[in-house]
Amino acid sequence: MPEEKEVHRSADFDLMTVDVWDTLLRRRCHPDAVKLHVCRYVMLRHGRQLPDRHRDPWVLLRLRQQAEKELAEESQRLGFDDEYTHCDVYERWLSLAGLTIDSSREEAAQLYRALEQIELEQERYVSYVDPSIRRTLEGFRARKTLFVTDFYLPSGAVKELLAFHDMDGLITDGIASCDVKLNKKSGRLFRRLHETLGITPHRHLHIGDQQWADVELPRQIGMTAVHYLPEEEHRQRQQREQGFHARDRLLRSAVRSVCGPGEDGHHDDGSLPAQLYELGRRASLCFVSFILHVMERAVADGVDKLFFLTREGELFLTLYRRAAEIGMLGCQVPEGILLEASRMSTFAGSLQTWSCAELMRIWNQYSTQSLHALLTSLDIESSRFADKAASYGVELHQEIVYPWQDARVRAWLADEWVKAEIDRELADKRTRLLSYLASVGLPGAHTKVGIVDIGWRGTIQDNLAYVLPTIQLHGYYLGLIRYLNAQPPNITKSAFGPDLNEAQPDYPYLLDFVAPVEMLCNSPHGTVQRYEATEAGVKTSRLIDAEENRVHESFIRHFQAGVIDSVAYWADFIRTHAFTSREIRPLAMDIWTGLIHRPPSCLAKVYFALNHNETFGVGRFSDKRRLLGTHGVLLAFLSRSRREQLHRFLTEVGWVPGLMANPDTAPAFRWTLRAFMTARNIRRLAHDRLHV
Repeated sequence: MPEEKEVHRSADFDLMTVDVWDTLLRRRCHPDAVKLHVCRYVMLRHGRQLPDRHRDPWVLLRLRQQAEKELAEESQRLGFDDEYTHCDVYERWLSLAGLTIDSSREEAAQLYRALEQIELEQERYVSYVDPSIRRTLEGFRARKTLFVTDFYLPSGAVKELLAFHDMDGLITDGIASCDVKLNKKSGRLFRRLHETLGITPHRHLHIGDQQWADVELPRQIGMTAVHYLPEEEHRQRQQREQGFHARDRLLRSAVRSVCGPGEDGHHDDGSLPAQLYELGRRASLCFVSFILHVMERAVADGVDKLFFLTREGELFLTLYRRAAEIGMLGCQVPEGILLEASRMSTFAGSLQTWSCAELMRIWNQYSTQSLHALLTSLDIESSRFADKAASYGVELHQEIVYPWQDARVRAWLADEWVKAEIDRELADKRTRLLSYLASVGLPGAHTKVGIVDIGWRGTIQDNLAYVLPTIQLHGYYLGLIRYLNAQPPNITKSAFGPDLNEAQPDYPYLLDFVAPVEMLCNSPHGTVQRYEATEAGVKTSRLIDAEENRVHESFIRHFQAGVIDSVAYWADFIRTHAFTSREIRPLAMDIWTGLIHRPPSCLAKVYFALNHNETFGVGRFSDKRRLLGTHGVLLAFLSRSRREQLHRFLTEVGWVPGLMANPDTAPAFRWTLRAFMTARNIRRLAHDRLHV
C-alpha cells in the first residue's frame, strides 16, 4: 500500500469511509460465483417452471447480467446512476428466464426473499475479513466512520455481513449504492454524503481498492484517498478471477491440491495401504461429484427422503452425510437413510406369481442357470426340491441353457407340490420384506423417495417398486447398463456416469469392467440375505465372507478413507465456486477411466486377492485369485474349445486391464494374452470389413 504514507495519520477527519469488497471483506471466489450459486438454486428448485433452453446455471447467469444491464440503463435514463436493487433484478431476471409463477404477488415476493436469503447466505459463506484492514484503520482518526459500497444488496444486508464477521464493532453503519441509486464511480454518492452530513470534501478520508472509484475520483473532488491494495491478497484475487473464466483449469488444479496427509494418520510410507489411501484422495472427485449429482437430482425431483442401498450405498451415505453437513449444495437436501436391501432379499418378495413370465426377470440376465442357483437367488433351500426335480429329469446343479424353454423345468415349475411350497415361501418373504420397509418408514406418508446405489440395472429398485406401488421411486446411480426387463411404471432412473439405455450413451467403455468399482465401494458388513421376524421386530440377516472382508480390512478401507477424508475439501470447493455435477462430470469420467482402464498396480494387486460375492444369479462366490496358465492362452490360438475356455476365464476375472497391470501376473502370461487379444481384434476387424 505505497500511497498510504502520503496521508498524515495524525490528522483528524470529520468522516472516514471504507469500501466493503476487497477492502473490509474479501471473497474466496469470483464475485459472479455468488450469482452463479443463486442461478444453480433456481435451476434446481424451479427448473420445471423454466423453458428447456434456460435450465442451465450459466444461461441463467447471462440472463441475470442482461437484467442488470437493462435496469442500469433504465436508471440512468431517469437521472440516476446505473444502479438497481436486488429485488428489481430478481423480478426482471426471472421474467427474462421465462419462469412461470402461477401465484399472487405475495408469493412472488416470498420467492424474491428466498433468493435474497440464498444470496446473502452464500456471501457469508465465501467472504472473510481482510487480514490487515483492522490494523490499517486503527492508524487513522475520524469523528465518524461509515462503509460505502457500490452493491446491489442494501446497506442492511451489508451490516448483516459485517456483523457475521464481527466487524460491526469497527463500523456500525454505512450506505450502499442501491439505497439511493447513486454510486462511487460517478462521485455522486460521495457528494450525497457531503450534503447529508454537512461536511466538506477535504475533511473526508476514503479507503478502498479501486483505482478510479476509490482513489482518483475522490481526490479530484478534494477528498483524501488511500489506495488499499495488499500485494498478497490482490494476487489471490486475480487468481480467483482467472479461475472463474477457466473452470476446467481451476478444477484440475484442485485435484492436484487435494492430496496430502489424512485425518486418521495415514502417511505416505510407500506401503500398499498408503498407496491406496493416496489413490482414494486422487480419485475422490469422481465419488464426491456423484454425491453432488444425487443431491441435485433429489432437490430437483422433490423427493422426501433418500434411501441408500447396501452394500455400496453404505460408503455413499457416509459421503452424502458429510457433504450435507458442510452444505455442499448450499440449500436444504433430503435426509439420507440406509436401506438394508439386496437383490436376494427383495427379489422373492417382489414376485407377483410363480411363473415363467415372472422368473424372466432373473432369466433375462442369467440365461444359463441351474435350479440350485435359481432357488438360492430366491433364498430358498434347494435340497428339499432335489427329488421332485429328479422326477422331471433335472439335477439341481445342472446348468440349463434358456431354462424357460426347457420342458423339464416348465413341468417342475407347474408341479402342484412345488408351486404350493414356493408360493408359501414367497408370501412369507413378501410379508417380511414389507415389515422391514415399514420399520424404515416405507411407504408411510411418502409419495416420492430417492434410491441411491452403484448401479448397474437398478433391479433392487424394480423389486421395491413392485411392493411399493403407491410411491414414486427415483433412482440415482453411478452407471446404468441396458435394462433387460420392462420397467415398473412408478420409477425413474438416472446415472451420473454412462447410461447405456440412452440412444447415444457417452463413456460406454466405463461399464466394460464393473467388478473393480464394486470392490472399491464395498462394505465389510456383508450382503443382506433375508429379513427375519423377532420379538423386537424385523431384523436383517447378512452373509459375511471372511476372505472378502480380509481384503476390505487390509486394503479397501484405506482407499475409502482417502475418499472420505477428501469430502470436506471438495464440498467447500464445490460450494464456493458453484460447480454443478455436469461441469465436473468430464473430469470425473477421466478419473474413472484411469482407475479401470489404466489401473495402478496397487489396485490390480488388491483386486486379484478378492473373493467376490456372486450368490444372486450364479449361486456362489467368484474367486479372483484363480488364474489361467500361460499354456492355456497359447492353446487358445489353436483350439476353439480352448478359446471358449479363455473367454470364460476372462469373464470370470472381470477385469482384463487389471489382470495386465497386476504385478503378480507372470510376464510370459501377460505377453501371450496381449498377443492373443491383438490377434482377436485384428480378426474381428477383418470380419467386419468383409461384411460391410
